[in-house]
Amino acid sequence: MIYSMTAFARVETKKEWGSAVWEIRSVNQRFLETYFRLPEQFRSLEPVLRERFRKKLARGKVECALRFTANDAAVTKLSLNEDLAKQVLHAADWVQAHGQSTGVNPLDVLRWPGVIAAEEADMDTIHADVMAAFDQALSDFVSARASEGDALKGMITQRLDAIEKEVEKVTARMPEIMVWQQEKVQNRFEEAKVELDAGRFEQEMI
Repeated sequence: MIYSMTAFARVETKKEWGSAVWEIRSVNQRFLETYFRLPEQFRSLEPVLRERFRKKLARGKVECALRFTANDAAVTKLSLNEDLAKQVLHAADWVQAHGQSTGVNPLDVLRWPGVIAAEEADMDTIHADVMAAFDQALSDFVSARASEGDALKGMITQRLDAIEKEVEKVTARMPEIMVWQQEKVQNRFEEAKVELDAGRFEQEMI
C-alpha cells in the first residue's frame, strides 16, 4: 500500500476533568522526524508518544500538538478532614463547658488549618484519557495517509495508462514510420546520385 506523507488528524475528548484536543499533521520528509507542543503537565508523555509514532510511521516530518483545558471545579476537589473537625468542635465544647462562651461558627471550624484541603484530580486518570484520545488521533492520521496514498496511486496509475496508450499508438505505426524513414533517406541518396546496396541499406535502417 502507498502512504502519503502529507496528512492531518484532529481528535477532541471531553471528560469531567475538562477537555483535550490532539492535532497531528505531517509534510514530506525522507526520514521520520517528530515535533511536540505539549502543556507542561504532559511533557512526561513525550517519550511514549514518540515511540508510538515510530511503530506506525517510517517517514515524514510530523508535528503533534495537544491543547488541554481543565475544568477547575472538577480538577480541584475539597476534602474534609473529619477527625480534625471533630477535635476542633470538642475543644470548643470543652472551653464552653468551663464557663467560656465560644460561639463557634461552623465556617470557623472549616477555616481551621488542615480541616479543608484541596485535592488535585488523579493525573494518572487524566493521562490515560489523554493517551486514549492520542491513540484515536494517530489511528485517524494513519488512515488519512492511506487514503491520500490511494488517491496518489490512482493519479499515477492514470498517467501510466495514458503513457502506455501513447506507446501503443507509436508501436502500431512503427512499420509505417520505418517505411517512411527509409523512403526519405533513399530519396536523399537518389538526389545525390549515390547507388546503395538494398540489403545493406535495410540493415543500416534497423
